[in-house]
Amino acid sequence: MARPTEGRAGALTYILTATAIAGAVGYAIQLLAPVVLPDSGSYLAFSVYWSTVYVLVAALAGVQQEISRATTPGTTPADGSTLRAFALRIATAAAVVAVVVTLVVAPSAFPDDIVGSAIWIVVAVVGYVATAVLAGVLYGLSLWRAVALLVVVDALLRALLVMLALALQAPHALLTAAVSVPFGGAFLLVWFFVRRRVVGRFRLDVGARRLVVNTVGTVTAAAATGLIVTGIPVVLRTTMPGVDAAILASLILTITISRAPLIVPIMALQSYLIVDFRSSDRPLGRRLALYLSALTAVTAVGSILAACFGETLLALFPGGRYAVPGWVAAGVVASAGAVAALCVTGPALLSRSRHDWYVGGWVIAALSTVLLLLLPVGPYERVVVALSAAPLLGIAVHVIGLRRPSRGSTAPAR
Repeated sequence: MARPTEGRAGALTYILTATAIAGAVGYAIQLLAPVVLPDSGSYLAFSVYWSTVYVLVAALAGVQQEISRATTPGTTPADGSTLRAFALRIATAAAVVAVVVTLVVAPSAFPDDIVGSAIWIVVAVVGYVATAVLAGVLYGLSLWRAVALLVVVDALLRALLVMLALALQAPHALLTAAVSVPFGGAFLLVWFFVRRRVVGRFRLDVGARRLVVNTVGTVTAAAATGLIVTGIPVVLRTTMPGVDAAILASLILTITISRAPLIVPIMALQSYLIVDFRSSDRPLGRRLALYLSALTAVTAVGSILAACFGETLLALFPGGRYAVPGWVAAGVVASAGAVAALCVTGPALLSRSRHDWYVGGWVIAALSTVLLLLLPVGPYERVVVALSAAPLLGIAVHVIGLRRPSRGSTAPAR
């Protein structure tokens, strides 16, 4: 078997650096939007559009994860036509789903631009399918610098376009285009530079049919992931229609800015973690415990800081439009740690090809989030309980799956 083109020594550095850059510019957009947009209604429309796009994109991240798992360097190359046909089918299905989702969300979120929003959401998902397939192959080939380049180009293109649109106080239609176009743009730019290092240099460990079946599982799980990570604005708006817009906007802003530092880096490392768990010399249990221990410590510190300074930071936004109690901010950060932990146990399962348990954990977490948000208590209590308890239920499912014996084995994965 051909050796990876790049060593693993600097892999984590490349990916984390790219993730930090992407996270920083995305965070800047999230901080700039509530400042520049004229009122809570405009911010809700922007945040719901962003959330809708990224729920769909998060679902399609399952394509990247499965391609990463299935791709290995090899002298017998994969059938390029099979991969292209696979990408075309996924893109077509994603476009249909995008139109349906937009028609459901748009009438209440952005009624003045339903058709335009649908078009740009389709542009986003089709562009991301191409990006996800390319990223999966790059991960499988351990081309870490190319992966990092893809992440950074996507983020910088979006930052440039969205911040320009916000600065010019562009209408909603141009904002939606600025959010969506960079997905495909990043693919085109990076493919120009990496094509020669990819074509004919990898193989897939499963046939086309099995690849589709496995991808359905990872996409289902990724859709559930997106629902409880980037889809919260849409979910809150749907499950709490009677809550005052100012309270809802404050909760969405708190969730957006306080959960991102924990969740975004782990989400970006999903494919890396799959490869790491699959190829590490250490027992899986020890590797997993190391990651989860570090994550718990970071979450504890973040929750304390949120409890002490959360209210003060929200008060810095203009007009005094956004405010939540400190305990709510702390609870939101704690919930982010639980979701991040779920993003670690998931790749551990995928590294052992336990797609069913992986999907089950995420689906349980997503369904629990929606159901708990329907509890007959105040909006703050509902949000903290739902966002914290639901991922813990998903983690429990993943742990059970990891401890069950593999097929043909009498011992649990270690």
